[in-house]
Amino acid sequence: MTLYEKHADNPDMFLSLTSYTREEFDAMLPEFEQQFLERMRDYCLDGKPRGKRRYVSYHNSPLPTSADKLFFILTYVKAYPLQSVQGALFGIPQSKANQWIHTLTPVLEATLASLECLPARDFADLPLEDMEATLYWHDGTERPIQRPSDAEAQRQHYSGKQKQHTIKNDTVITAECQVIYLTATAEGKKHDKKLADESGYQFPPGSTLIQDTGFQ
Repeated sequence: MTLYEKHADNPDMFLSLTSYTREEFDAMLPEFEQQFLERMRDYCLDGKPRGKRRYVSYHNSPLPTSADKLFFILTYVKAYPLQSVQGALFGIPQSKANQWIHTLTPVLEATLASLECLPARDFADLPLEDMEATLYWHDGTERPIQRPSDAEAQRQHYSGKQKQHTIKNDTVITAECQVIYLTATAEGKKHDKKLADESGYQFPPGSTLIQDTGFQ
């Protein structure tokens, strides 16, 4: 039994591991499968250009189905564990985990882009001026990184709030809980409010913006 099969019928655990419900996962799966096959027409699993030999899922693959592959990459981007940990969870060595991560990450990005689910990286790309006033949230999100070797980089990336070295983005979220905008990535030292000011995003007149006191 694969890890996907083990958790597929457990709604709470499935959501915790992937950030998606089974209904959302199943709706994404056909496009993910199509994007994977398109990538494998051009590339091998090791990332090298593919020759004339077409892709066939190899015998005893740890990720035998498209659902297993999607589950693998969603759990990885949700928790962002060490590759050795990800490999241990799925019963493969770190080298194979690395190979699948580098293969499936662009497939997931292409899937979300095709389904128009990726957040904008330039606020000008969001047609907010054509939208009615509504409810928005914005907040900062931080991700830990390995401690930089350079002393100045250590200082810039050290987050006093998280007590570790991080990178961060601000996100803008709609009332439907969809992340529609992601700012440029900044060093952990930068305050969420300063990052928002530098990005310069604005909302339709009459909109309600929910934010924590750090922004105020």
